[in-house]
Amino acid sequence: MENKIVLHVMGMDSSKYGGLERFNVCLSKALADRGFKGVFVYEEYPVSQSFVDDIVGAGGEIIVLNSRENPLHFCKGFVRLLKKYRPAVVHAHFTKARFYAIPIAYFMGIRRLFMTIHSTMVPKREIKFHTRIWCWWANKVAKTVAVSDDIASVCKANWPKAEVRRIYLGVSQVPGNKAEAREKLGIPPEQTMLLTVSNFNHVKGLDVLCKAIKALKDGGHMAEQTCLYIVGQPDADREALIPLMESLGIQNCVKMVGITNEVPTYLSAADIYIQSSRHEGLPLALMEAASAALPLVGTRVGGIPEIAREGCNAFLVEAEDAGALAHAIGELMRDKELRKRLGENSLKVFKEAFSVENGVKQTILYYGL
Repeated sequence: MENKIVLHVMGMDSSKYGGLERFNVCLSKALADRGFKGVFVYEEYPVSQSFVDDIVGAGGEIIVLNSRENPLHFCKGFVRLLKKYRPAVVHAHFTKARFYAIPIAYFMGIRRLFMTIHSTMVPKREIKFHTRIWCWWANKVAKTVAVSDDIASVCKANWPKAEVRRIYLGVSQVPGNKAEAREKLGIPPEQTMLLTVSNFNHVKGLDVLCKAIKALKDGGHMAEQTCLYIVGQPDADREALIPLMESLGIQNCVKMVGITNEVPTYLSAADIYIQSSRHEGLPLALMEAASAALPLVGTRVGGIPEIAREGCNAFLVEAEDAGALAHAIGELMRDKELRKRLGENSLKVFKEAFSVENGVKQTILYYGL
């Protein structure tokens, strides 16, 4: 007999108390209200003890089981977990976890199976043959959550018989006060603060963004008090970007902030948010930027245009186009009224569809709980 357990196999580390962590806390609370317990399986023990405490306080539980270093060990451990918890629902997330967890759960008799596609999907013809076979089978036994309309459309094109629902995971609104946030972070009130939140260099197009900053500087548009803040990079990615910044001569107008739990504070302090990605699912940081009433600059890739809407709350440019990116940023830097208007529209867009409460509600409805 199944228990009232929803088992989330995350397939990821948790390096900070970020948007996805907040979503999981909110989901745990909502599940508890319905008499269910959320159990979250991570690759490593989460870095933020506050996140763990909040999950437990919401009635949930954290388990560590690594699928990357020893797949056989993971499979054995996952079988033991399923025997122990007998969950009503198994929901698998990132790649490795999905690959192992869905078949094991299915062959152990669990029929409420879900998998979330968080990142850009490629057309079927570009998928390796063995992966294509797995996807064909998995889409017959599990329901899919796509975090953007873009992902949902590609998924349906690849697997027409798959049951796919687009659910914006959503984020909590950034409530901060700009003056207070800047005082906390030591950022001068008069500074024009550009912001991006990124955990990878190449995927997020940070090299392109650095070239855009170089173009703005060469064009005389980077005033002394203007600065780009890059928040959320692990040490290796920060170190890899330094030689490019030095070669471009922009190191004095870029500040690199590592992994931090203070992302909402940086968003509250910022003037313009930039998403220069080469490809994307739908970044939670972009949703948070909209909730902070920031004007957005983004690339026309993945789900970015679903929240960064051209002419409404954002300027959109093609990926890899540093010149166009520089022009869009420059337009917003020059026009405070335009920034204000687009920022107000960002908040409206956020409230339409991107709140964490809305995402949790849709997820639980999809579970049928």
